[in-house]
Amino acid sequence: MTVVSRYLIQRFFVMLGLIFPGLIGFYLLVEIFQRLDTFIEANAPISLAFVYFSLTIPQILYEFAPLAVLLAGLLTISLLSRHMELLALSTLGVRPQKIMLPLSVVAFLIAVVLVFLQVSWIPRMTAKAQRVMQVEIEKNPPKGMLQGNRLFYLGDNCIWSAELGDPNAYRLEGVQWLSFDRNYRIARLVAAKEAIYSGKKWTFRHGLNEERVKEGYLVRPFDSLDLRLAEVPADFVAVETPPKQMDMASLWNRIQRLKEAGYSAKGQEVVLWGQLLYPFLGCSLLFIGLLFMLSNERGGLALGLSLGLIIGFTTWIVWNFALTLSKTSRIPAFLGPMGIHLILIAMGLVLMRRLRF
Repeated sequence: MTVVSRYLIQRFFVMLGLIFPGLIGFYLLVEIFQRLDTFIEANAPISLAFVYFSLTIPQILYEFAPLAVLLAGLLTISLLSRHMELLALSTLGVRPQKIMLPLSVVAFLIAVVLVFLQVSWIPRMTAKAQRVMQVEIEKNPPKGMLQGNRLFYLGDNCIWSAELGDPNAYRLEGVQWLSFDRNYRIARLVAAKEAIYSGKKWTFRHGLNEERVKEGYLVRPFDSLDLRLAEVPADFVAVETPPKQMDMASLWNRIQRLKEAGYSAKGQEVVLWGQLLYPFLGCSLLFIGLLFMLSNERGGLALGLSLGLIIGFTTWIVWNFALTLSKTSRIPAFLGPMGIHLILIAMGLVLMRRLRF
């Protein structure tokens, strides 16, 4: 590694160390004001609020990483230009690509680390934050859990155990429905091959109905049994972790489960590709940003900061639009997020013509 590369990387990390706390602090400030009423109504202690916001920091870091990488790169070049160091490097024969290369390599390594954290750590912290908010602050513990494809749900004086037959939970497989009285004694047990919701009732098919009578329990087989129950499919779907809060391994397993069951997993696939490619957005943004700054002889701190914010937030809006388009159209799931990278790279190649290599 050359002296110039070490110097550029050092300045880049100094900028990154200043930008990350600022972005995270700004986001937390907005989040605190949004959650303030919830904490006051729940009479939650400050220590619990501190735990919740601390657990949200990894997800905030992941969300702002591409913008932070872009701003750090642009401000690094802006400072070089302001102190005439960029002119000195050019006089010494240091070409633009030698300035861009070390910063681009560092941006790529940061993206790889973020992907690893998204696979192994960030979703767990986000899930813990949600549990703190739901259970300890709002005092609304979850009524169910999902292990693999097996659902366990505590309903209105009853317990459900079943596998989700479709993503909307209108069809359940391997169903066991158990009701109990006020003394928690089993009053009825229905075990069926499947249960289908028709809007007002659940239709259990091909199973056994066991009811408590004075002499004990009466067991009768059935081909079809209709029950009007308080639980609806939306209750079961709410138990599932939203795709955006899942780690990549769990999301991949859900995609495979849906495909094996014959259902479309397009939405989940788009989220998976988005999680994989989003950290590398910093590389694409830095590529086009550095080219613009190096081709502009009058670059400064104000220009670098304003340019970074404009490019970053514009790309963020287009990125979310591309993900929505991928979910709702017939284009491949990866094409939406990948298309943003290709567009940014193509714009960068156009800007290359303004540089003298």
